[in-house]
Amino acid sequence: MHGQPVELQAPPELSEQTANALLSDVLRQERARPVVVDCRSLDDPPVIAVARLLRVIEDGRRAGRDVRLAQVPPGLRRRLAGIDADLLAPADAPKRPRGFAALGAWALDAAEAGRRIVQLIGDTLRVLARPFGQSGVKWDRTIEQMTLIGVRGTPIVVFISFLVGVVLALNGAQQLRNFGASIYIANLVAISMSREMAPLITAIVVAGRSGSAIAAELGTMVVSEEIDAMQTMALSPERFLVAPRILALLCMMPLLTVASNAAGIFGGWLIAVTSLGLPSQGYISQTVQWLYVSDVLSGLVKSVVFALIIGFVGVYRGLNVRGGPAGVGLATTASVVTSILLCIVATAVITAILYAAT
Repeated sequence: MHGQPVELQAPPELSEQTANALLSDVLRQERARPVVVDCRSLDDPPVIAVARLLRVIEDGRRAGRDVRLAQVPPGLRRRLAGIDADLLAPADAPKRPRGFAALGAWALDAAEAGRRIVQLIGDTLRVLARPFGQSGVKWDRTIEQMTLIGVRGTPIVVFISFLVGVVLALNGAQQLRNFGASIYIANLVAISMSREMAPLITAIVVAGRSGSAIAAELGTMVVSEEIDAMQTMALSPERFLVAPRILALLCMMPLLTVASNAAGIFGGWLIAVTSLGLPSQGYISQTVQWLYVSDVLSGLVKSVVFALIIGFVGVYRGLNVRGGPAGVGLATTASVVTSILLCIVATAVITAILYAAT
């Protein structure tokens, strides 16, 4: 059974003399009591000071003392990167606020997140407002992102939309046959795909595929301090990293939605003609007659809104990663979940607005 830990204060400057004095203090402690060295005064020590600190720990452990470090500042933590984590004392579990304190903490966190999002959107819009020139959009990076998001994402979007069109036709046939109105399967598939299913399917696929990639890429850059290096060199992350991804999503999402819409309608036509016995010409005529331009445009409007949601959520989660590599995984998961949730909420709101306007 270990006793209560003994806390020792590390000197601000670890010379040979002060390191020996710290070691003497460690060795004077009882073997049954852990020794915790408070390092808050060692903000950014030189390498030789870190070596002396590690020597104190090693000599103390050889003498049978359980020596660990606590209150390690960021500068010292960087110096200790790759060192055995057993050197660090376990951090005290933070006390969770309750009641009104918890509500107030949540409100403050939400206000800070809102401020960061507004600032991020404003900085990005300033870059997009100057699309050309030396301080404008990086078009080479934008085209690269268009390829990753649009070209490489088309097969999965088309395949899933085709299957959704098939499912809509089969489920609609079960009910419409009872009324001798099987031809209205064309209306069901075309209107459902163009208004709701195509933009939503595209948003879910892009959020899971590209939104997560954006959060993971930017989060990894934050953890490896590449973002800090860019800012040190007076390079704008919004210009080089954020704006190309947002612009690529704005360009590719409507195109992917059109491809999804066409694949879904084709799937409904194929199953109606081959399995349900409907005439091909009649199905096509019914689709052309009842599918209005406004239906397609409403889906495209939703796709633009979804592109903004997926882009800014992925960028925000990536640029605000905390906790090292584990934080990158958490940010990626949160990006996908948040994007899909907000897209579903947005499609409900837009549909309600369009319904009230008609």
